[in-house]
Amino acid sequence: MRKCLRTFLNPKDFYAAQRPVLRVSFLVGMTPFTVVKGPTELMMLRCTPFGYINSSVHVILFCSCYVNALLQGDTITRFFFRTDISTLGDVLQFTIGITALFMTFFCSIFQRNKLIKCFHALASIDRRFKEIGMETNYKSTLHYNLLVMLTKAIISTLYLVVCLAVFISSDTYPSVTTWMAFLLPYFMMSMVIVLFLCFVNQTKHRFHLLNKVLKHLKQAALEKRISPQRRPSYWHAIKIQRPLGIASVYSNNDKSMPDVVSTVAEIQDALCEACSYAEDYFTIQMLTIVTIVFLIIVFNSYYVLDALLGSTSLDSPFSKGQFAMFFLCQAMVYGFGVFNIVYGSSSLVQENDNIGSNVHKLLNAAAGADSELAGKLMHLSLQMLHRKVRFSACGLFSLDFSLIFTLVGAATTYLVILIQYELSMDESKHETIARAFLGNETW
Repeated sequence: MRKCLRTFLNPKDFYAAQRPVLRVSFLVGMTPFTVVKGPTELMMLRCTPFGYINSSVHVILFCSCYVNALLQGDTITRFFFRTDISTLGDVLQFTIGITALFMTFFCSIFQRNKLIKCFHALASIDRRFKEIGMETNYKSTLHYNLLVMLTKAIISTLYLVVCLAVFISSDTYPSVTTWMAFLLPYFMMSMVIVLFLCFVNQTKHRFHLLNKVLKHLKQAALEKRISPQRRPSYWHAIKIQRPLGIASVYSNNDKSMPDVVSTVAEIQDALCEACSYAEDYFTIQMLTIVTIVFLIIVFNSYYVLDALLGSTSLDSPFSKGQFAMFFLCQAMVYGFGVFNIVYGSSSLVQENDNIGSNVHKLLNAAAGADSELAGKLMHLSLQMLHRKVRFSACGLFSLDFSLIFTLVGAATTYLVILIQYELSMDESKHETIARAFLGNETW
């Protein structure tokens, strides 16, 4: 037992470090492949019959819960109030939820090869790093993956506790299928985000290593210009003092500066290819996640305003505080998921863009000293113009910080439209809202 734990906590290769995330996604039916030991005792990915059966069972279970809740007309929102707008919100969220369910499991089964190629590319890139004397610290990778999973588990548990506390405190008890239809989209979204963040962190880490290499080469080039009396063979052996917790050394046998730059260019190209595979795999899932979050933010904001300023909550067993706590909590946990996606993808893109600036800094430092090195750097600079990293949702919008601004602006617009529609259906609410803001003054 102790030996197994020691082996688990000290991974020796890329797949061993990713094993916790891939095993969990395999058990919940998100991926039909899992991590197994290969012929050489190293880890590898393999699709199994159990994986396909498990994914199919999860699809059937989730669809049964959705259909049963839809036929019975039971949704969590209807326990709070029933209006035309709340019915519209339920229909839209159910439609998007079922669509997201099918598309997520469709991607996990029929797009599995793209994710497998993505992970294989990262594993191959680590072997390329070893060619220039760099070895990745997989223990830090494992710790990050466990931290992400633990954080998501804590947030999901707190979210579930808040939801249950609100209903138990009001003596209201929805059915199990109603709860599952309400909670499954969030749990499914959380697993997709965890898988995406773990890939983004690994790729960002390797881009960061490339930037470390280029920065050190620039420093070495500057020292070479300042100290020309040193023998030429001195510059063929370049040591890096543990960048990012990684011990590295360039061998002085066959790795000169131009050779190192060529290897950096090949690794950068391979990382961009891995990102391309990842975008193809996650693009539909990102679109469904953003759509679900947008609907929840719009309708939950309306529900909270209607409960606090209107009279809807008077006919409900829930107080205004319970209204606000429940719907705001849901909007916050979903919105936090989108923020994680945006922050992860933006930081990865920024780390890749930093390579271009470091290439030109090195080019300026080595100007006129080595024509071969300058030629390699110009080739890498041109490569950076054509091999960019970008994550999008089916090409409709980029997963960067501009997405948050777009969501807030669009949600505000539709929230105003919903409020205007509700006011036009009941003119008496004009006076209710006026009293809420102006007290007993005449409207």
